[in-house]
Amino acid sequence: MTGTECFHAALNLLAETPNSGVYYEQFALGALNQLLSNSLREINAEHVFRAEPVLDAPPRLHALSDEIPAGDWLVRECFPYGLAALLVADDDKAKFNWAANEYTDRLLRHCPAQFTAIREMV
Repeated sequence: MTGTECFHAALNLLAETPNSGVYYEQFALGALNQLLSNSLREINAEHVFRAEPVLDAPPRLHALSDEIPAGDWLVRECFPYGLAALLVADDDKAKFNWAANEYTDRLLRHCPAQFTAIREMV
């Protein structure tokens, strides 16, 4: 999925169209790179799951026309919600909360490995 396709999916979630949501486009690339940075743990969990080397730094998207450098499950299932949340964070708290919760729920549901804290047994 390209950055543009993810942006259009996020606009759809916000009940916007590419024409009505043109204001948000200026923020989309930075927001997608923020999602990539925030998702390094999940990206690396997928790399471990596939026996691939883990990344030391998050991947970056250089243009909206580029493919988002992360797993398909993460990009298709989670990123549109995360992007939608970041785009409306200052404008609409209700939409932000809804989209952020969806992003988090989907992230937990689809991640091939989840890291949990070690608890001492008594």
